[in-house]
Amino acid sequence: MSHLPQSQPVPDADHDTDVVIVGGGMVGGVLAQALALDGWRVEVVEQRAPGGSSSFDRRLTAVADAGWQYMDTLGLVDQALAAAAEAIREVRVFDRGHFGLTRITAGSAGVEALGYVMPNRELGERLEALLKQPPAGQASIRYHRPARYLSHDTDESGVSVQIASGAQGGTQPTWLRARLMVAADGADSPVRERAGLSVHRRQYDQVATVATAMPARPHQGVAFECFTTGGPLAVLPAADGRVSLVWVARRDEAGRIAELDEAGFARAVDSAFGHRLGGFSAISPRAQYPLSLVTAGEAVADRLVVLGNAAHALHPVAGQGFNLCLRDIRDLTRVLRADRGAGVDPGAPDRLTQYQSLRQADYRRTIGLTDGLVRGFSLDLPLLGHLRGATLSLFDGVVPLKNRLVRATRGIA
Repeated sequence: MSHLPQSQPVPDADHDTDVVIVGGGMVGGVLAQALALDGWRVEVVEQRAPGGSSSFDRRLTAVADAGWQYMDTLGLVDQALAAAAEAIREVRVFDRGHFGLTRITAGSAGVEALGYVMPNRELGERLEALLKQPPAGQASIRYHRPARYLSHDTDESGVSVQIASGAQGGTQPTWLRARLMVAADGADSPVRERAGLSVHRRQYDQVATVATAMPARPHQGVAFECFTTGGPLAVLPAADGRVSLVWVARRDEAGRIAELDEAGFARAVDSAFGHRLGGFSAISPRAQYPLSLVTAGEAVADRLVVLGNAAHALHPVAGQGFNLCLRDIRDLTRVLRADRGAGVDPGAPDRLTQYQSLRQADYRRTIGLTDGLVRGFSLDLPLLGHLRGATLSLFDGVVPLKNRLVRATRGIA
């Protein structure tokens, strides 16, 4: 699908580039592609060498329908990525051990799929291919990797970013001059810290165990969100008949899960899931991640935008994290555009203020949804399980409520 440039940067020989992105993972990589398609010159500072970016690992990511369509407009959904992704045809949400079920189908929503489960690594390979052979008319993207962000200074006309290149960041520090800097450098963002932006953290005392497995029965494109007393268990359809497992448990229970051998883990996850797919085998190597909610007090500062996990690192329940980032990218690129032929300063304060204002309602809804689900469905109190089941039945039976849930599932903010 074509994507026509709509902005024209203000020419200035004093600037090396238009936008410097610190962080070249999934969020920084997609943003670089989106900006370059709009005609901006982009430079990306990434700590890891090519092929080694931490977000392009063996994990899988659920991308909602709206996010997938947006990625397609950016030229990211090529034949290889589409073949490696699995469509989500249905979503079922239930509370283990209690009545009540919310069920959403692609057919009832009038779409081919509610979303897709894609391998992170395939997205990384697509971004690398576009970097080597960019579409005709696309502005330049230049990577500095491995390279480390050191500091930055802003003034009225731009931002100067100091970096150190090389595997150990040991070469002579150099400066990049741009009109705008974007921090996409993770939940512990050094750029955000240097800018003095406040950050709010909430520890969930939960750990996510992530793996893939082969179910005994076909998944048929169904994504399950099973709430247990320790946290949610997501079982998502993946390619080649496999499923992606994201099992959230309290810290002490997660420690016991980590000690299980493959057969013991398969039995434990099948029991927690209520045997709905007949059991699991061929478990991939597992990884564990402590969970917290991290939100930046402000999404912008002087010639700076904070994006991705640097702005909002969410609990994985409902799979909202990357989809929220895609909406960040979409809205930022929209705000930076102007009428065709007009000059644009991407770091102008009024544009950054407009971007922050545009994103606030989505942040409140999405962060409120994930945090509320975690707290509401993780409490183990008498009769509360029955109340949660009744709530799920209510969402399934009341059309206005279900329509809102369908929109959230499809990633429509």
